[in-house]
Amino acid sequence: MTKRDVLFDRMERIGRSVAEKDGTLMLLALGSIGQETERLDEYSDLDFFLIVEDGQKARFIDRLDWLEVEPLHYQFQNTKDGHKIMYQDGIYGEFAVVELHELATIAYTPGRVVWRRDEALEVFATPRLEITRESADYYYEEALTNLYVGLLRERRGEMLAGFELVQVAAVQNVLKALGGQGDPFNPTRRVESRQPEMISFLLGGVLGYGKSGVAASTILRFIEERYVVNPTMKREIERLLER
Repeated sequence: MTKRDVLFDRMERIGRSVAEKDGTLMLLALGSIGQETERLDEYSDLDFFLIVEDGQKARFIDRLDWLEVEPLHYQFQNTKDGHKIMYQDGIYGEFAVVELHELATIAYTPGRVVWRRDEALEVFATPRLEITRESADYYYEEALTNLYVGLLRERRGEMLAGFELVQVAAVQNVLKALGGQGDPFNPTRRVESRQPEMISFLLGGVLGYGKSGVAASTILRFIEERYVVNPTMKREIERLLER
């Protein structure tokens, strides 16, 4: 079996397992194992919601018997809602257990129903809470302030903190400003395949530890070509770059 086949099979078997448990309502596959199966490959994993009756969350977080369709060799409860897991054969997954009343307050991408107890539950495959996106101007302004504060920290000797703001936060905000991402929660996902024209920008804007000054100059010029930069903010960023 290919990795793709194993992932589909594992998801279906988990679906049959939860169908036998009291208190379960629906298993919702997300991401590449959900509605985007065309991009499922050997680097993919399991990402899903288990939707349960109100008052049943703790049972399915505290006891993972419903997941043991294969030997479960790793589990780490990373949030109050779920775990990161790995099976003996190396299949990795992340999940959340969600009570029915919580779905109206959670932002998530539309999913694929693997199993449901009642046909009426199908409506919850589509989120009720929309993922909000700010204007391009907002993200460019965020990126500019990332550059300024990041350069201040770099000049102070906080190289890692400067790297995080300049080469991570500012770059992510530029990507958000341009749009076109496949993942509304993480603009860096699949940028190389979806926006190959951005690779040259990334080669100049993500240079590594201790190189945030050079990277900031590239990012600033990129923004200037697409957005009217406040002259005072530009002056102060350039003053830091000159140092």
